[in-house]
Amino acid sequence: MDRKDTNWNRIGLAAAVVLVPGGFLLGAALLARRYRQKSGGDSTPMPDARDDDPATEPTISA
Repeated sequence: MDRKDTNWNRIGLAAAVVLVPGGFLLGAALLARRYRQKSGGDSTPMPDARDDDPATEPTISA
C-alpha cells in the first residue's frame, strides 16, 4: 500500500467523521424552520407581564 493513499484515506475518514454530524444538525434545523414557517409561526403567544407580578415591581432601596 502506498503511503499517499493511506494519508488521503485518513483525511477522508476524518472529514466524514467531523462533517457528517454537522450536516445532520443543519438539516434538522432547516427542516424545523420550514415546518415552523409552514404552520404560521408560534401558535402560543407569550403572555404579557401582569401588574401584580413581583418580578416587574419596582424595588425600594434604603
